[in-house]
Amino acid sequence: MGTSLKRYAPIAAIIGGLGLLAAIAIYLLQRQLNVAVQASLVVGLLGLAVAILLDPGTLQSWAGRRQARYGGNVLLMSVALLGILVVVNYLATKNTQQWDLTANKVNTLAPETQQTLQNMSAPVKAIGFYLASSSGAQTTAKNLFEQFRVASGGKFTYEFHDPNTDPTLARQYKIIADATTVLVMGDHQETIATASEDQIDGALVRLSHPAKRTVFFVTGHGEAAIDGTDPNGLSTVISLMKNQNYDIQTLNLAVTTTVPVSATAVVIAGPKVPLTADETGRLADYLQKGGAVVVMQDPLIETQLPFSTTEPLVNYLATSWGVKFENDVVVDLNNSYQSQGQAVPFYPLSKSYGSSAIVSKLQSIQTVFPVARSVTIPKPGSDVSSTTYSELVKLDPGAWGETNMASFSQTSSGPSLDAADVQPTLAVAVSAQNSVTKARLVAIGDSTFATNQWSNAGADANLLMNSIDWATSDETLINVTPRTPTQMTLSLTNALTINAIFVLVVIVMPLLVLILGGVVWFQRRRHI
Repeated sequence: MGTSLKRYAPIAAIIGGLGLLAAIAIYLLQRQLNVAVQASLVVGLLGLAVAILLDPGTLQSWAGRRQARYGGNVLLMSVALLGILVVVNYLATKNTQQWDLTANKVNTLAPETQQTLQNMSAPVKAIGFYLASSSGAQTTAKNLFEQFRVASGGKFTYEFHDPNTDPTLARQYKIIADATTVLVMGDHQETIATASEDQIDGALVRLSHPAKRTVFFVTGHGEAAIDGTDPNGLSTVISLMKNQNYDIQTLNLAVTTTVPVSATAVVIAGPKVPLTADETGRLADYLQKGGAVVVMQDPLIETQLPFSTTEPLVNYLATSWGVKFENDVVVDLNNSYQSQGQAVPFYPLSKSYGSSAIVSKLQSIQTVFPVARSVTIPKPGSDVSSTTYSELVKLDPGAWGETNMASFSQTSSGPSLDAADVQPTLAVAVSAQNSVTKARLVAIGDSTFATNQWSNAGADANLLMNSIDWATSDETLINVTPRTPTQMTLSLTNALTINAIFVLVVIVMPLLVLILGGVVWFQRRRHI
C-alpha cells in the first residue's frame, strides 16, 4: 500500500471509532436497533476495516507488544460484558416487571383503569405527536404509555412522531397542537390534549362505548350552570362527563310536555326555587317508564326560602319512592370541614359509605357537603313495594339534622340536638331502584359539593359522576378515584443526629478518600 494512502489510515480509524461510539450511544438512549444504530455500526466497522487495509503494518506491529496483549484482554472482557448487557436487556424487554415504591402507588394505574384495559374489545394504539422541543413531555407520556402497555398485556401499544418531520401523518390525524395524542381502535379514534391517566381512561371508555348517552340538566329554577366556569358552576364535572362520551343537554320542564325519549338520565342540580307540580308530574311519568333521575336538593335555608315552602318534587319522592329529603340542616360537631383552622359544623365530612357500586371505590376518600340536608329511606321491613335502597354516604354518628332554623342566628348557644331534630345516624345521599319499571333514583341533600369550588375536594366530583354512571345503568364507567401524592419530608430535630451526619459527610468521608489516595500513592512508590 502506498505511503500516500497510509496517511489516511488514522482518519479512517477515528471515523470508525466515532461510528461505533455513536451506535452505542443511540442504542442506549432509544433502546431500539433502528436505522440510526445500524447506519452508525456500518460506518464504524467500515472505518476500522479501511484503516486496517490502508496500514496493516501498524496493526501487526502493535499486536506484538505487551500493551496489545493487555488491550486484547480488556477488549475481550468488554465484549463479554457488552454481550451480557444485551442478553439481560433482551430478557428484561421480553419479561417486563415494574415495582411502584411510592407511599400511595401514584405510579400504578388505578383499579378502574386496569379494569377498562381488561374490558377493551380490541387493541388500541396511541399515536403521540410531540415536537423536538417537547422531549420532556414526551418522556413523561412514554412512561405513562408503558404502564398502560404492561397492564393491558400488550393490547395497548404506542408510537411517537414529530409533526414537523412527518407532516403527512399529522395532517391525517388533524393535529393542530403540540403534545397531542390520538388513540385508535379499529375505525374509531379519540384525540386527547394531555397524556394523563384520566384522559386516556376516558378516551378508552369512549372507544369501547361509541354510542353517546344523553343526560339532561334541568334549568329554569336557578340551578347551577353546566357551562359556568365560576366557583358556583358545573364546568369541571361536565368536562368529566364529556370525557366519558356523555352528550350534555339542558331541559326546561316548563316549556315541554314530556322528558325527551333520548334522555338516558335527568339531573336536577340544586334548584333555588321548587319545581312546580306540573314539572314534577313530567319527571314522575319519565320515572314510571323506567327513567333515571339524579336529584341534588339543598336545604331551604340555603335557598333563602321560608321553612314552610312547599316542595312538590320532594313530596313526590317521599310518597312514591319512600325517599325523603328532610327539612333540616346537617350539623356535625365532630367531623366537619376546617376553614382557616376552625371547624365549620355545617360542612360535614364523610369517609363512610354504603355497599353500592356508586361508592364502592371511594372507600377512605372523604367527601364534603357544604350546608346539606339529610336524606332518609324506609327502614328495613317497611320498604316501598318493588324498590331497593342503599345509603350511599353516611355521616358521623354524632351528626344530627337541625330543624330549628332560628337556632342558627343564636350566637350565644347555637344549634343543639333535641327531640324535634332528625336523629342520628344520618345519610346525606341515597339511591333507589324499582325492580319492575327498572327506574333508578339518586338523591343527594346538597348541590354545592358538585360545583367547581368543591368538586376537587376529595371524592366530591367522583360521587356525582358515579351516581350518573349508575343511574344510566352503566357501572363500567365508574370514574377513576383520585390519588394525591404523599408529601414525604425528612425532619431532623435531634442535635446529636444532625452533628453526626455533618461529621460523617463533611469530615469522615473526605478523609477516607484522602487516606485511600495516600495508600495507593505509597504502594506505587514502593514498586518504582
